Amino acid sequence: MSCRLVYMLFMALFCQSLWAQVDLQCRVDSNQMLIGDQRTLWIEARGQSDFVPDSVSFASWGELGFAPLDVQPWQPAGSGAYEQRVVFAVFDTGYIKLPPLKLPYRRGGMMDTAYSNQLSLEVNAVMVDSTGLVPIKPILKEPLTIRDFIPYIIAVSLGLLLIGLIFLRKKAAQKEPEVIEVPVPAHETALQQLAILKKKKLWQQGEIKQYQSELTHIIRAYIEDRFEIRALEMTTGEILGGLKSKELSAELMSDLDQILNMADLIKFAKAQPEVDIHSVFMEKAEQFVIRTKVEETVIVEDSDD
Repeated sequence: MSCRLVYMLFMALFCQSLWAQVDLQCRVDSNQMLIGDQRTLWIEARGQSDFVPDSVSFASWGELGFAPLDVQPWQPAGSGAYEQRVVFAVFDTGYIKLPPLKLPYRRGGMMDTAYSNQLSLEVNAVMVDSTGLVPIKPILKEPLTIRDFIPYIIAVSLGLLLIGLIFLRKKAAQKEPEVIEVPVPAHETALQQLAILKKKKLWQQGEIKQYQSELTHIIRAYIEDRFEIRALEMTTGEILGGLKSKELSAELMSDLDQILNMADLIKFAKAQPEVDIHSVFMEKAEQFVIRTKVEETVIVEDSDD
């Protein structure tokens, strides 16, 4: 009889201990995602009415590429229940298994720890360039309207008017010596602008986004003048596709790919590259201009003695 009583007492204490524990559950709105995409993590803690959850640490997940972007405070979800919402992104690819989270909590003046279930994420990447960074998603273009053509219509009209005035003036006036303005070569303009940008020391002052934006604008303007493609209005993918027919070397195409894609990631994905990459990209930009410039041809006229 005494053994049975001891057994029943042991089971009662065991069940009470289990009932007093806090149940911690984690779930995500989707287990499949692209690198850098944002997803929502829901954390639910349930226990006795007198327990108070503490902050959850994501340190063990951070080593696997998990980055919490917005951690909301605990919200009551009924008697002895709390819920927390966390917006996150993952900056690593592959099949990632996240270990249980640890939740410290207070109950009856005592501290204890609860453990969650494991989570698994499948993180995929788009095409990865040679720097190991993922390009941004393509830019969605808005449909063209008549307003988009108004500046061109005005420019053409003014151009025709100007041509007419010049024609009438030449016809009425005596023939004057023709002055031919020699346009500045595209590579000289680009190299001057790169030198000015280098002197500004933007990235050394923390203005990384401004530095990358000006660097890629100079390169795009040079490509537009040198290869006669509308690089200032194109996406990075369209520019690289348009240059395939120009027979550039694989090294130059790779350098240009890195420069343009890095600028896109910094502007739109808020990437934080290594510091020395900015000076490296400046050198690659200068070499791209120098190695693709139009070689000037000097014509020597024979003179009679």
